[in-house]
Amino acid sequence: MAILVLTSVSGSPGVTSLAVGLALSWPRSALLADCDPGAHQAVLAGFLVAQSGHGKGLLRVAEAHRDRRPLREVVIDQALPLTDRPEPRRLFLPGFAKPGSAALFGGVWSDLVDAFERLDDAGFDVIVDAGRVGAAGLPIALIESAAATCLVTGSGLRAVTSVRVHLPGLADQARATSEHQPRLVVIGPGRPYGATEIGKALGLAVAATIVHDPEAAAHLSDGRPRPRRFDNSPLARSLRDAAGGLAETLQRSAERVRV
Repeated sequence: MAILVLTSVSGSPGVTSLAVGLALSWPRSALLADCDPGAHQAVLAGFLVAQSGHGKGLLRVAEAHRDRRPLREVVIDQALPLTDRPEPRRLFLPGFAKPGSAALFGGVWSDLVDAFERLDDAGFDVIVDAGRVGAAGLPIALIESAAATCLVTGSGLRAVTSVRVHLPGLADQARATSEHQPRLVVIGPGRPYGATEIGKALGLAVAATIVHDPEAAAHLSDGRPRPRRFDNSPLARSLRDAAGGLAETLQRSAERVRV
């Protein structure tokens, strides 16, 4: 199994664009799960260009959990295709439809994470868009089972300061529930601070860096027309590098668990 949790804090760039980019660049089949408690529906309204979710998503998962149905099959059934390419598969599980729904999901997280883990049998890794870290932190089941949890930050002072403020709570939660400390994904390193400098200042390892490329990023965040030569853009190259490196990190973590 391999579960990657992506989250951010106030003042940091959107985690959703990164999550979409990684899901599209992942070296094996990937399920992108929208677990943002804010119910922003950012992928449906953005990359998928207002595509209807056809009532699918975490609400149906909660209903299946209430009915005591196995969730692995439900998760696949409730997912939408991110692309029309057959292999590797890129699926998207829509998130909460209402802001208050996340508060009622507490009893579902553990079984949902178990279903995510079982997707390894079908050749899937799971990328979780957890949105911004709230006052209560992230769902414990996600932190416990994640092979890696990454904090997404920009390289400006406002973004780095915001991470510093929120980091103790997330780090304490990670220490209490998992052997893995959070890692950083730095968006736009060198604007003005470098990734190594940010990592040292925060005391965290840098898992990946993503270049600042607003034009190409708009395709992922807002579903704008795919730029010419998008696959060779600086953003696409950095996403492929990040996806490859993070996939290796998840694989090593999963192997340690099996040992």
